[in-house]
Amino acid sequence: MSSNIVLQVIIGIIVLFAVISVIFVKAGAILFLEEYERAVISRFGRLNRVGGPGWTFIIPGIERATHVELRTQTIDIPKQDAMTKDNIMLTLDAVIYLKVNKDPRDIVNAVINVENYREAAKLFIKAQIRDVIGNMALSDVISNINDLNEKLKKELLLISKDWGIKVDSVEIKEIKVPDEVIEAMHKQKAAIQKKLAVIEEAQGEHEKIKAINAAASELTDKSVAYYYIKALEEMSKGESTKIIFPMEFSRLANIISGKIGGSNREQAQADKFLEQYGPLLQKYIEKQKQDSENKWNLLSRTQHFYHLHF
Repeated sequence: MSSNIVLQVIIGIIVLFAVISVIFVKAGAILFLEEYERAVISRFGRLNRVGGPGWTFIIPGIERATHVELRTQTIDIPKQDAMTKDNIMLTLDAVIYLKVNKDPRDIVNAVINVENYREAAKLFIKAQIRDVIGNMALSDVISNINDLNEKLKKELLLISKDWGIKVDSVEIKEIKVPDEVIEAMHKQKAAIQKKLAVIEEAQGEHEKIKAINAAASELTDKSVAYYYIKALEEMSKGESTKIIFPMEFSRLANIISGKIGGSNREQAQADKFLEQYGPLLQKYIEKQKQDSENKWNLLSRTQHFYHLHF
């Protein structure tokens, strides 16, 4: 009988405690704070203490608690437009990673020194993006994203030094460039590549002409004659020009150049061949020279045009 009484008393105490706990929780007298949560508690409007983690008791009507999150928080910056120094309108999307420091003093500062540190950080970065982008050209923005992110982070750290927060990073997630600007950039890149190709071709032609002139200045009369004969061979392959060689071409060319000796008859044939086709060959050489000079002049003018316009 006595044991039943004791059991009933224990159950009654547990029920009473549960009822009282529910009443206190509903009244806000008991707070349960996770490991990553804290509560800044004020009494009669004055800072009293920092509660948590675990169970924290406050006096309803006398004390008031403000929750503080200690985990890293992601704050998305809405997409916004910003004008670059060279008058290009960009659309940027950014994000902030920050958290409140665990030190009790910083936890208190996150509550009493700024009304809403999340909103304050967001508004500051929005304004800072417009200001920074306005002092940069488009090419600088695109090629210096990491430097831009670091600059935004430093500026936020500077203004938030008394907010009790730590800024892990500020990241520009996306930069949208107008389609017409992208198309213009592609055209400019193509023009630059074309310019480089023209310059390279012009330089190659110039070197070729220099090499030919240098080689020609060192040739003997017989060597020149040899190359004349080779040129005549190429001319004879055309449909409109027919040249009859008095002997096999290689032997004729070698006799004229003096590489081999020929009989008196062969030597006479070679001399007669040069006398017959010399004017035609000279005309051909002059044409080749003129064509080469015209090509060089055209390439030079084209190169000069690209230097002026690109």
